[in-house]
Amino acid sequence: MEIGRIADVFDEPGSLAPEAPAKPFKVAPTFVIDLAVSVAFVAAVLPAIAACARAGAHVGWVAAAFFAAILACYLAKPLTVSHLDRAGGDARAYVRSGSLVVDGPYAWSRHPTYAIAMLQFLLWSALALWLQAHLPFRPTLTGAAILLPPAFWLVNERIVMPAEEAALARLHGEAAYAAYAARTNRWFGRRQGLGV
Repeated sequence: MEIGRIADVFDEPGSLAPEAPAKPFKVAPTFVIDLAVSVAFVAAVLPAIAACARAGAHVGWVAAAFFAAILACYLAKPLTVSHLDRAGGDARAYVRSGSLVVDGPYAWSRHPTYAIAMLQFLLWSALALWLQAHLPFRPTLTGAAILLPPAFWLVNERIVMPAEEAALARLHGEAAYAAYAARTNRWFGRRQGLGV
């Protein structure tokens, strides 16, 4: 499937025109991916916490610290989207964005919400592995810890991000997007200086 056609998966076909009316409510496929991985981690981790408690293993403070960091990631994503919206972007239907947002968190990552989600899933994995160290082997717990973050990365790296980047380049101009991509990494980090 070519990148141009993949972009249609993430918004209504023909919505590249900013004047086209947006659907009043739409669940982005990227939200569904994030939610599915989150639910899989909850399903694997919560029974392990209960099993540790029944076994008498102390998981309280460490698990609480992991949950606080994970919760911070979940809260950081709407703040990032809020910045995008205030700066002229549109997270609901990125192909309609009024401007190419390159400041704030977008100065450090071309896809900061996905980078934050990746961090949250790595934290879930660390929590799962820490719990596994206190329990008899649980394939679902270990499998979630080992398989879910790479799966999330792969889907985003190979499908979601290229489609979004192609749509943004078409909307805001290949040269403008190429200049942005030349100084800001896809996941995290800047390639040249600190000026935007």
